[in-house]
Amino acid sequence: MRIAFLTDSYWPRVNGVTVSVQTYRDEFERRGHASIVICPEYPDAMERDEKTPGVLRFPSMASMISSEDRLVRLDAFPAVFRALGRFRPDLIYVQTEFTLQIAGRIYARSRRLPFICCAHTDFEHYIGYYVPQVQKEALQATARFIMRTIYDTADCVVTPSRSMERVLLSYGVRKPFHVVPTGVPLMFSPQRREDVAAYRSLIDARFPHLKGKRLLLFAGRVTEEKGVDFLLPMLERVLEQRDDVALLVAGDGPHRAIFETHASERNLSQRTAFMGYVPHDDLPIIYALSEIFVFPSKTETLGLCTIEAMATGTPVVAIGEMGTRDVMEGDNGGFMVPDDLGEFTAAVLRLLGDEGLRSSKSAEAVAWSKRYSIETTSETLLSLFAGFVKNRRRRNARRSLHRPSRAG
Repeated sequence: MRIAFLTDSYWPRVNGVTVSVQTYRDEFERRGHASIVICPEYPDAMERDEKTPGVLRFPSMASMISSEDRLVRLDAFPAVFRALGRFRPDLIYVQTEFTLQIAGRIYARSRRLPFICCAHTDFEHYIGYYVPQVQKEALQATARFIMRTIYDTADCVVTPSRSMERVLLSYGVRKPFHVVPTGVPLMFSPQRREDVAAYRSLIDARFPHLKGKRLLLFAGRVTEEKGVDFLLPMLERVLEQRDDVALLVAGDGPHRAIFETHASERNLSQRTAFMGYVPHDDLPIIYALSEIFVFPSKTETLGLCTIEAMATGTPVVAIGEMGTRDVMEGDNGGFMVPDDLGEFTAAVLRLLGDEGLRSSKSAEAVAWSKRYSIETTSETLLSLFAGFVKNRRRRNARRSLHRPSRAG
């Protein structure tokens, strides 16, 4: 098949959408399918595009709700359509709800191609963090209306979890749903001890105050909606009972400076370290050198990082809401707890205090994560695509057969 990914979010923007597109595109190409990525230009041009054929960027403008995001301009649509025409896709697979969704829908309808949308983000719960000056209820109602309108134009909607499917159903979306989690590539697996030790030495050299400490890891975008501020009082409670623990934050985002300030105000600067954005290829070993992956987000449509952590053998302690609840399904690969500081802290202390338990949870995490392997999820997604392409070709052939002849 020939698959066109259209996404308003791609490298250098680091988030779950970008990772999902990259992961699936790599796997599709490995299986012999052709693909392109249509995405915005960013002010800092990416050298990786020169090494990655098929990533096509178009003139963009700044997003009104996030300084990190870009949207392809409407006057770039003709160039987008020409690029799609040269590629000749069998289907359009849209990853975001903004301008490239519009372009993808127009092109798909004009060429009678399957138009499939993936719903990565629950904007009803996110938008209040980005437009705080507008009444929250009005924003949420607007987000629900926009998402319902967009997804009802698709031939089907792919969601990464049952939780996101339920959210869209509650908005009144009535298109067919298919739940396909973002798969985890083989690079996320238990790491060699010598490699872990070598990377830990690099961490200790960069952050000397971490030397000898057992690390609790948060990896992801450092934003308010991820619940990162929850981690500081949790760390304080852990330190009341243990003196050998520190928090490592791998990621960046608009809330990082505030988070660092809060850590300083709580006298936790010597028990926290902020790595900023890290290369995606480094993440498996960063997970592996950590004792526990701590994840307080309550807004995940999947929680891909929890799966990545488990795949490397790092037990997870997470708040069991939205996609995280669907991924862990209870205490699989760690402990899934309510939104309660005491219970979260107790689960962390339990793993830190019982090496046998932590070891068994590590093995359990690796085994549980295998259901989310990229091989499994790609097979499901490609089978879905093939069905739509076959049906659309059959339908288009019938139209051609019954089209009135101009002869005579």
